[in-house]
Amino acid sequence: MAKWIDIGPATDYPPNSQRPAQAENVPLVVFNIEGLLLAIANVCPHAGLPLDQGCLQGKSLTCPFHGYTYNVETGRNVDFPNEEPPVRTFPVRTTEADRVEVDIDMHAGARA
Repeated sequence: MAKWIDIGPATDYPPNSQRPAQAENVPLVVFNIEGLLLAIANVCPHAGLPLDQGCLQGKSLTCPFHGYTYNVETGRNVDFPNEEPPVRTFPVRTTEADRVEVDIDMHAGARA
């Protein structure tokens, strides 16, 4: 079952932004790419380091520590697409009250 967690007002995630966030105990990076909200775990699966300071180009985020690049929509490594595990992705939605919510349910809703 979905577990939607409020992570703040939509104004905290303006177009072309990249922001760290926390949903309960889950560290995230939330992106607004031309109005599309996406969220990934703020942990590089390669070395466990944070991704929030990585360089975003389109939908590709490059880890600031080791240069691995991940597609923030799918979580897959761009250079090594079959590498497992990918960065964990999370569904994001905006409520009628203009609040942003992320589904952190560990068993459903995450894309990989």
